[in-house]
Amino acid sequence: MIYDDLGFYIVSRYEDVMEFGKHPSMSVEPGWDQAGPWAVVRDTVIGKDLPDHTRLRRQTNKWFGPKVVDKWTMTTKAVTDELLAARPDNLLDGWHDLSVLPTHQTMCRVLGVTEAGAGDVQESMFETMPMLAAIPERGTLGRAEKGFDELTARLDELIEEKRQNPDAGLLSTLLSAAANGEISDREARATALMLYSLGHMDVGYLIAAGLNIFAARPDIYARYRYDGEVRDAVINEIARYDPPELCFYRVAKSDIAIRSVEIPAGSKVRFMIGAANRDPDVFSDPQEFTPDRPSRESRNLSFGVGSHSCVGQHISRAQARVVFDVLADHFSGIEFAGAVEMDNTDFSRHFTSLPLRLIP
Repeated sequence: MIYDDLGFYIVSRYEDVMEFGKHPSMSVEPGWDQAGPWAVVRDTVIGKDLPDHTRLRRQTNKWFGPKVVDKWTMTTKAVTDELLAARPDNLLDGWHDLSVLPTHQTMCRVLGVTEAGAGDVQESMFETMPMLAAIPERGTLGRAEKGFDELTARLDELIEEKRQNPDAGLLSTLLSAAANGEISDREARATALMLYSLGHMDVGYLIAAGLNIFAARPDIYARYRYDGEVRDAVINEIARYDPPELCFYRVAKSDIAIRSVEIPAGSKVRFMIGAANRDPDVFSDPQEFTPDRPSRESRNLSFGVGSHSCVGQHISRAQARVVFDVLADHFSGIEFAGAVEMDNTDFSRHFTSLPLRLIP
């Protein structure tokens, strides 16, 4: 563990991230006022400590649990099938076509809102993400504010439509919970905004990262295609090997020691997911993509730790499985059809272009 020039204590070992990332002395609440428009996170489960975290998470848990995954992934499959049928030349962008579109439309189905506008939502989110870097570049704040203004305007329209025509979707449920006093109006709006805006981001990256690996490693794709029993392990290894978010932040509420390093109360702590996922004390040959890892190496940290583990991890894995299974059922191979383009920060990773050719 080190203390960096930016004033963060950096925690990178798997054991430490697992233990102290969920330690009760670590808080997620301070600091959001310095994140520009991302301050909206303060009113979601992402930005709340217990017990408010539990209160808010209760509103969404049942919508993303294992029992309802099959219902939502029917949309994922339908969108994927439709898109592939519309590409007779088998040329497409793996990021936008196979990652963003199916997952955004699936989240819209959960919320009960129109599925149109995936490209616009994607572009707005690209404007906002660099604000979460440790040192945002000049102009980042303005871009993030513009992106959030666009997303908020879209959400306002969706909320107004639901107030006029409530249904059984998650957005109507959140608005009803606010009306009943279970959550505040700000919490309902912030939760809806995060789900609508981020619903394609991490799961989309998981899918795109897998497609990138399949194109670079035909042997991995062949194993996925011909060995049904290895498929979940391949997806788990994709999550370990190439996580969408590289770190998460906490603030120490009280003095605490990690590996004999004293961390005073009020200190900022940065937990490095990417590094922990490649800790050689836990993962043998951590730089290698190895689906056949023993069970003791199967728990990567890409979906978070403790109470703040990702509420959507079940549906994320299931959506990746659906997209990959559709491809495996119809195509013998995947290859690059152009240069892969990415836009990464020290916080997160993003594909901007993933041109692919699918081989019948």
